Amino acid sequence: MVENKSKICFFGDAGVGKSTLISLLQGRIQDSLEAPTKPTIGLEIEESFLDGKKCTIWDLGGQKRFKLMWDDFLKNSGLAVLVCDSTEDNLKKTKQLYERFSKRLGSKVIAIANKQDLPGALGAEVVQEKLGGIPTYEMSAIKLELRERMKNILEYEMSENK
Repeated sequence: MVENKSKICFFGDAGVGKSTLISLLQGRIQDSLEAPTKPTIGLEIEESFLDGKKCTIWDLGGQKRFKLMWDDFLKNSGLAVLVCDSTEDNLKKTKQLYERFSKRLGSKVIAIANKQDLPGALGAEVVQEKLGGIPTYEMSAIKLELRERMKNILEYEMSENK
């Protein structure tokens, strides 16, 4: 399988904040009340610049009916970003999703433990352990001050040295 180093796929269950993370990264959120709340229908693709290089960000719809297409969408990505909402319940589903699709992933995989602003959110270390050691980063997509952190995570993980 040939990797496309400039393709980043965000995948995870419905409602975990994939689209909101991408909106944060792209600078579209100016106020936490502007966070996207409409679900992604199928797939949305957009361009971004990381480390001065153009890349494509793929936002995979997390509803059950769209997961049938994930095999094709995840092919040839340079980085797969598995997003969870940092709750015990969602982590079980997220681990099942990862196990279901991991054999088809030819790329590096990281996890984002999103929604860290909510009470009872599990930290990155706990999420990483429960997901079987996938490198995991804490994030809250509605916190504007974390935009640069999100960008830095992706740039670091996409770097040639990894």
